[in-house]
Amino acid sequence: MLGGLFALPAGGLPKFIWLSAVFSVFNTVQCMVAPLGMSRRIYSQQPHQVTPLTSHVFAAWTALSAVLRYQCAFNMGNEVLYDITFWSYVIAGTHFVSEIVVYKTSKIPGPVLSTFC
Repeated sequence: MLGGLFALPAGGLPKFIWLSAVFSVFNTVQCMVAPLGMSRRIYSQQPHQVTPLTSHVFAAWTALSAVLRYQCAFNMGNEVLYDITFWSYVIAGTHFVSEIVVYKTSKIPGPVLSTFC
């Protein structure tokens, strides 16, 4: 009865987006419960700049991304939702690339790679 309610559309993209939403929820909880843990590992080049406040803000934005991704995974035909989700990936990617290349607060290889999902 509920199988159709939680069925992802066919194809790899909905599954990737759904999995990305799951990881985003995990990251959100982690940033709220242990705010200095993973955040300091991601921004390992300058961990002194990571505070509980910055981690909580990061958690709020990640929670918003999780909601977008979850909704998009189940509603791939909604062009507006798909576009907003796509641009959320672009914004997040730009942020992390700038942290690596411009601000030098993170490095590759490292935990920052997990944020690209």
